[in-house]
Amino acid sequence: MRVFLSYASQDGEDAKNVYLALRDQGHKVFYDRADLLGGDEYHNRIRAAIDRCHLFVFLISPNAVDANSYTLTELAIAEKANRKFLPVMLHETDIALLPASLKAVTFHRSDGNLAASVAAEVHRIAGELRRKRLKQFALAGVTVAVAAVGVFYGSSVWKKPQQVRKDGAPMVLIPAGRFIMGDDESSPRREIFVDRFNIDKYEITVARYAAFLKATGNAKTPEEWETADLQGGAELPVVGVDWYDAEAYCKWAGRRLPTEAEWERVARGNDERTYPWGNDPPSPDHARFAVPYKNPVYKDGVARVGTRSKGTSPFGVSDLSGNVWEWVSDWYADSFRRDDVRNPRGPDNGTRKVMRGGGWYDPAEWITATKRMYADPSRRDNEVGFRCASDAN
Repeated sequence: MRVFLSYASQDGEDAKNVYLALRDQGHKVFYDRADLLGGDEYHNRIRAAIDRCHLFVFLISPNAVDANSYTLTELAIAEKANRKFLPVMLHETDIALLPASLKAVTFHRSDGNLAASVAAEVHRIAGELRRKRLKQFALAGVTVAVAAVGVFYGSSVWKKPQQVRKDGAPMVLIPAGRFIMGDDESSPRREIFVDRFNIDKYEITVARYAAFLKATGNAKTPEEWETADLQGGAELPVVGVDWYDAEAYCKWAGRRLPTEAEWERVARGNDERTYPWGNDPPSPDHARFAVPYKNPVYKDGVARVGTRSKGTSPFGVSDLSGNVWEWVSDWYADSFRRDDVRNPRGPDNGTRKVMRGGGWYDPAEWITATKRMYADPSRRDNEVGFRCASDAN
C-alpha cells in the first residue's frame, strides 16, 4: 500500500521510526527525508505523492497543527484529493486546535511502542482495502458476465438507441490526468490534476444556436444575428453572445461551460505545447486569425468550425485557437491558491469572467494555449463565442 507520512520537522525522530516500521512491513512510504532529493521541485513532488497515496498518515502534535506548519498544507491537499486519513496522536494536543478534517476521524493512540502500533493499524487498514477491492472485482465480474449474456440475447431482438445530446453536438472524452497550467506570464505556472470530462469537439454554431432560440422562445438574439445566414453560414461559430447566453445554452443542452483548467487541459495536452497543435507558429491551415477586423464577421470573419484540420488539439478538439474567444465558467483572478491543484474552478465570485483561445482578428501571440482574457459577463462582441462541456460518468 502507498502511504504518505505527514509530520512536523520537530517530530522527525518519531516519524523516522514510524517510516522504518511501515517500510519493513512492505508498504511504499513517502518520507520526505528519503524521497525529496536536493534540487527537487518540493511542492510538486509533495502534491504528486499525496495524489498517488492510498493512506495519509498525519502525526498530530502542537507543532504539526501550528498555523505556520507545512503539514497543514499537506493535509489540505489530502482532503481535496479525498484520501483516507489515519490521524495518530503523537503528543497530546488541544482538540480545539485541530482542523475539521481531523476532528471527523477517529485518532489512533499508542499505549507503548508508537511505531509498532501504527504499523499494526496500517496493516489492518491495508487488509480492509484489499478485501474491498476483491469484492469490487468479483462484483464487476458478475456484472460483466450478466451484461454479456444480455447483449448476446438482446442484440438479436432490438438495439438500444445511442444517446444523443439535445443539440446534436459531438463531444470528445478527455481522460483524467495532470498537466502544467500557466506560463508565468498570463498566469502562474503550476501542476494541475483534472478529472475526466467531455467537451464539445466544435464551437457552438449558428445553426445550433438558432435551434436554441426557437426552442426557448424568449432568449435574446446575439449581436450581429441579423447578418447571419441560416443556410449558407449554418456551420459558422455563433458570435455576439454574453456569458449568461452561453451558460443558458449549455444548460438547455444538458451540459455546462468548461472550467478554465479543463479548457487549458484540452488545448495544452501533457507536453506544455504553445498551441493546441504543438509549437510551430500558426498558419491559415492551423487557425483563423489575423483577419482584418473591419471584415463582416459572418462573411469574411469567422470560418466554418472544424475546417482547420492541422490545428486540432492532441485530443482531437477543433478551433481552440483562433476563430472566436470562448467563454469558460470561471471568474477571473490574477493569482491562484497554491493548494488549489485538483479540478480548480476559480474564485467563488468576481466582476469579470474568463475567455480563452483568441479570435479571428487577433495576432498569433493572442491565440496561444495559455493566453487569458476577461470581460464583464454581460459583454457581447463579434469575436466571442463558446463551447460546452459535461462531467464524464
